Order: sequence, then structure tokens, then C-alpha cells
Amino acid sequence: MDLYLIRHAEAKALGENDVMNDEDRPLTEEGEAQTRRLGTGFHARGLRLDALLSSPLLRAKLTAEGILKHWPELAPQVQVCDELAPNLKAKKLAKCLRALGASSAGLVGHMPDLAEFLGWLIGSRKVCVDLAKAGVAKVTCESVRKGEGILEWLVTPDWVA
Repeated sequence: MDLYLIRHAEAKALGENDVMNDEDRPLTEEGEAQTRRLGTGFHARGLRLDALLSSPLLRAKLTAEGILKHWPELAPQVQVCDELAPNLKAKKLAKCLRALGASSAGLVGHMPDLAEFLGWLIGSRKVCVDLAKAGVAKVTCESVRKGEGILEWLVTPDWVA
């Protein structure tokens, strides 16, 4: 399975525009532009996703929706995945991914959880990955299990565009 671990795009700070709950933070204008670059960049490079899963937090859902809005062909529906919420459990998320039966999936989530999941996939608790906002890591796995992943690439949204 090809996994694309996508950190949510830039979001407004707590307190900005009277947003008082972390879960309700929308994207900034730059965050919306980042989703546009991801969507058009993925499409231009011929990437295909069988599934696109998002954390239930607003900024992640808006990132996933923004990517699809700018990906005109063969884009999957966004599926909210509670296992991608902050403090994710790698084994539960892996079980969810295996149940998908997909050959490729995008996962829109948060730091440091995505970096920790990436480390779990490649079998190293010591790995330290700094995934930029709207950054993407591609991991290939024979089976979504601890230590069975290979980090193929890690890019910023500017590179994707």
C-alpha cells in the first residue's frame, strides 16, 4: 500500500476570529493556497488515491477537501477517520488502513502524530521527521504493520506544486 501522510495546511491561531477551540481552527488564506498547490501538484504528477482519510478536526478536513477541489479527475471522497485525531494510536490506525483494502491512501492529520506513525511504519522510534504544514511523506508498505514501511520521499507543498 502506498501511504501519503499529509500534515494539515496552515490554520488560524486560537483566538483569531473568535475561534476558541483547537478543533474548530479553519485554514488561513495561505493554508487554502497550500491545499490548491497539493491538489494540482498531485494531479500533475499522476498520483492516484483510492482513499483520502482525514482527522475529524476542522483544519484537517478543510485540507483534504481543498486538495480534492483542485484535483479534477478520479479523486476519492474524503472519509473522516477518528484514528487520525491527535494522540493517534498506530496499531488502531494501521488496522483501519488494512481494512480499507486500498492500494493507496492519503492520510491528513497532525504533528507530531504523523511523524510518530511514520517512525512506527519504518520501524524506528528514534526517527525525527519534521513534516511542514501541508508537507507530504510517501511510505510504501507490503502490509501496514510496524517496521514494514519504506519512506520513499518527503516534500513541502512548494515542491509538490
